[in-house]
Amino acid sequence: MVHEPFSPATAVLYGMPLRWLFVLIPLIGLACFAWIMGRRIAPLLRAASDPRWDRIPERILLVLRIWLAQWRQPRYMLAGVLHIVVFFGFLILAARSSQMVVLGFVDGFVFPGFGGAFGAFYNVAKDVASTLVFLAVVVLAVRRAVFKPARYAVPEKLGKDHTPEALLVLGLIATLVVSESVFEGALLAAQGEGAGAAVPLTMTWGFERLLSGLQVSSLARLNLAAYLVHDLTFFFFLCLLPLGKHFHVITSLFNVFFMRVRTGNVKPVVYGISDAQLDDLKSFGVKKFEDFTWKHVLDFYSCVDCGRCSDRCPANAVKRPLSPRFISIKARDSIYERNPIFGKIKTESVPLIGSIYSEAEIWSCTTCGACEEECPVGIEYIDKMVDLRRGMVDEGLVPQSLQKPMSALEKRGNPWGKLEKKRAEWTSGVGDGVTVKLVEKGDTAEALYFVDSISSYDARMQKIAQATARVLGKGASISS
Repeated sequence: MVHEPFSPATAVLYGMPLRWLFVLIPLIGLACFAWIMGRRIAPLLRAASDPRWDRIPERILLVLRIWLAQWRQPRYMLAGVLHIVVFFGFLILAARSSQMVVLGFVDGFVFPGFGGAFGAFYNVAKDVASTLVFLAVVVLAVRRAVFKPARYAVPEKLGKDHTPEALLVLGLIATLVVSESVFEGALLAAQGEGAGAAVPLTMTWGFERLLSGLQVSSLARLNLAAYLVHDLTFFFFLCLLPLGKHFHVITSLFNVFFMRVRTGNVKPVVYGISDAQLDDLKSFGVKKFEDFTWKHVLDFYSCVDCGRCSDRCPANAVKRPLSPRFISIKARDSIYERNPIFGKIKTESVPLIGSIYSEAEIWSCTTCGACEEECPVGIEYIDKMVDLRRGMVDEGLVPQSLQKPMSALEKRGNPWGKLEKKRAEWTSGVGDGVTVKLVEKGDTAEALYFVDSISSYDARMQKIAQATARVLGKGASISS
């Protein structure tokens, strides 16, 4: 029989001390987690370099704003608020779950600083947090299983539906918070009047009231069973995270820290080489997995599969063969397949175009950045698309519609294939009273109006350049 008092570390079941079981479970769980993480880190180590250790203060602010404050989540109000509840509930309950693990082999363990007034405050916070997390999980499960928002749909040709995995994870979260509340509620019920839960209407309070009529021996068994369920669920959940789309629970903090700080720039072909050295490169762009940088691989791991990026993508909106969401998901699935948890890692190079991505998919991107602006965990797409296109151009995989302008760009320096000496002909249509000065090498000017190829050569865009010149030139001379 189970011996009282209520402590997993001193519990005995049919003459056998359970302390050793509660030592063995964390050891096995942590060993499995370390093995899985080793397999997941391996592709990061084989990936191309990507210097991301600059501008540390700005990166810390990004973490505080996007990761901690969940700044982008409320843009989708219902899902965002529910996610915020679960996120902050996790942060609050992490200490309690960790403490419960140690309680299995250290009788009465309490983290330093979690006693006294702060301990009382924390007990209130964790009871409220566990209750709110449970309610949020129920709503999220119903929403995912019954209402199924369109942005969660997975076309059959693009992979498997992730709803079962999402429901499993929600079930595990619910199991964690319920088992902790039963563990605490059974203990409070055994202690009798005066030891009640600090906050009414929480799950701990509810289980205390529900169990108050049971005998102390029954409460002791229930307390121990709840502890065992929590312990097993905790380490099963921990090892499950790196196996699917919920890897972002671990990686999102790092992904936000290393996300793009400066906007408007595009990743160079290769970091650390000059333009003069580009001619010596044997290959341009991304053609196989090893060509992706470690940040790109971290992006793939961090995809939440929320569909917000695709929901905001203009190419996806007009039914082009591009969904930014699946740029990440297909790559992540391929990484998992090539780097199995058990078995041989596949190191042979496989072309990305044709095996994972299609040509039309990559060329459909407008590089507008809407997906990056929307992503709640800082995933970047523009650099990947540009790099994939570089690789495709290097291999001659260019759409017919782009072959002529790209050839003209190579020969004449502009997509229209017009002579360089005709670049300034648009100025003849500016009109009387405005002087447009052409700035030559070595010249200076107080104001410079840069006119790119499209405004110089396209007849329709020339009118915009001419009107702009007239506006800027009113009452002053304009330099161009």
